[in-house]
Amino acid sequence: ELRKAVERSLLKRGDGGVAKEEVCLLRRHAEGMLEQALSCSRQADVEFEFDDGARRVKGHRGVLCCGSEEFRGTFQSGMREDSSGVVPVRGVSVASFKAFLEWMYLGRAGEECKMADGRELWVLSERHGLHEVQRWLSEECVDDETLCAAYEFALIPEGERRGIVEACERHA
Repeated sequence: ELRKAVERSLLKRGDGGVAKEEVCLLRRHAEGMLEQALSCSRQADVEFEFDDGARRVKGHRGVLCCGSEEFRGTFQSGMREDSSGVVPVRGVSVASFKAFLEWMYLGRAGEECKMADGRELWVLSERHGLHEVQRWLSEECVDDETLCAAYEFALIPEGERRGIVEACERHA
């Protein structure tokens, strides 16, 4: 019977926290799923269609719904995207959308973020409620090189850009 073995394993952790091995395993799984999405693997069940009509990126419905109220609503509302599995992505580059997916899957910046447009990444994070992306952009990405463009973007009367303004003022 495994019940006693499971109880002993849980007690060894002390406060019920997550063991390092579990975190490593979950990270490997998330990285594998991101690779499936970015390589348009057939294991990924959602396609993203960009302004030019191309479908260069896919995703996993479960991951997308867990990470975004917007996606959850899209896939649970009976909308066309729910039945077709094709979600339009408008007004952002493929590179920025890949970076956005990297955050959704891994919860951090990585290789895809190096190629993204920070303004587009901010807009995507606003749309989907990924506030940790906004925090990273305002804390780590405003520097001498990006200060003017960041401040210009912050002044556009759309969305919530106070974090960018504050980051620009701190850096100036």
